[in-house]
Amino acid sequence: MNNNNNKIFYSVKFIIIGNQSVGKTNIVHRFAKGEFSNEYSITLGLDYVSQNIQIGSKIFLLQLWDTAGSERFRSVTKGYFNNSACAIIVYDVTSESSFETTKDWIEECKKYTNDNIHLVLVGNKIDLVDKRKVTMEEGKNFAEENGMTFFEASALTGENIEKIFFDSCKIINENLDKNLYDLKNSSNGIKICEMDDEIMNINKTIILKSKSVKLDRQKTIKIKRKCHC
Repeated sequence: MNNNNNKIFYSVKFIIIGNQSVGKTNIVHRFAKGEFSNEYSITLGLDYVSQNIQIGSKIFLLQLWDTAGSERFRSVTKGYFNNSACAIIVYDVTSESSFETTKDWIEECKKYTNDNIHLVLVGNKIDLVDKRKVTMEEGKNFAEENGMTFFEASALTGENIEKIFFDSCKIINENLDKNLYDLKNSSNGIKICEMDDEIMNINKTIILKSKSVKLDRQKTIKIKRKCHC
């Protein structure tokens, strides 16, 4: 059994937002479960998936909130903007309209989240080369203008999916080292988890090695404690 007495567990809230059908759910499921589905289904309000990333002695328990892009669910999802550490705004590179509305999602973030939130812009579906309408340069320039990290990715092939969450978590870790977050204030979307004596399984923890970009996956870590985040 692994010795976890020297590890610190942080609960971190991520929200994944963007227009309907841009691929938010497939991005989350590709990262957390290694899965992709060609069957389209509308997220009804919210979906929740968890995944864990280890950086040094810190294990980040990522709470991934997949929000509905449909306007009729917007009032529901606004409440989940609160207390978020990272917002991943997704558009479809084959859809100019989904790219154009990213500015509206940024405004939503500014209105409902904290000043320390890390903003990420993701252009999804780059595997659809012949259908591309939004260039990489357009996405990158827009992200730079708005102080965002930028990625192009494919939930279908998995290209850059892990890197989106890996790099975001790395930035959050750096901000922790700079004491940027008030861990007593829940609005930052990150807090230390206290544990009790029950057993909790941490599935497929991704270990980030400080001197390498290589990601190793552990199948399961068992600890005689339970997280109350």
